[in-house]
Amino acid sequence: MILPKIGMRNIKTTLSVFLCLLLFDLISRENSIYACVAAVICMQNTIVDSLEKGVSRVLGTIVGGLVGIFVLFVVSEVFVVSEEMMIFIIPLGIILLIEICVMIDQKQAVVISCVVYLSILISKNRDGGYVLYTVNRVLDTSVGIIIALLVNKYVVMPERLRNFINSSKNNQDEIIIDVIEDESHIKTEDMDLNEPLKQTDETDLNEKLNNQKNEKN
Repeated sequence: MILPKIGMRNIKTTLSVFLCLLLFDLISRENSIYACVAAVICMQNTIVDSLEKGVSRVLGTIVGGLVGIFVLFVVSEVFVVSEEMMIFIIPLGIILLIEICVMIDQKQAVVISCVVYLSILISKNRDGGYVLYTVNRVLDTSVGIIIALLVNKYVVMPERLRNFINSSKNNQDEIIIDVIEDESHIKTEDMDLNEPLKQTDETDLNEKLNNQKNEKN
């Protein structure tokens, strides 16, 4: 059985989530899920990609928070809206979010902005008011993004582990090649064994036909 290769992006994403959980536990802060989700979304294959998308996602987090505050202000202060009506209002905010991200040329920020916005609007418990709650959600998400950026920049695969993985991959490739060659060799031998049988069958058939002709004559 050939085991799948565990890449560095997999390892870094796992480490980022672990650090988010550890940090929030150490400071006794709740809602670490927002930091963990942001870390998973932000992790990329290269440092450059992570930095570019990290900045984009921080902007998306701020946009999602601002739109969340705006919608909550409208439904709480301007129009008193029931929880049942929020089912129809929340999706309208998604339309506004996507349009804003497209207008400011931050299409990569759409996902994280929607995550922040939905986390603000769907939550039933907004301790300290919706403004403070929104600020906390933006802060939690930003922490996850920053942790992912730092992990991607400073966590490097040890040279010994890299050599081990490369050697394991080469061994797997050699095993695959040997299996393919063995199967090809077996098929070739089967074909060679069948050839004399076919020739023998043809010779016997010709002899029978000749004998029949001689008997008729």
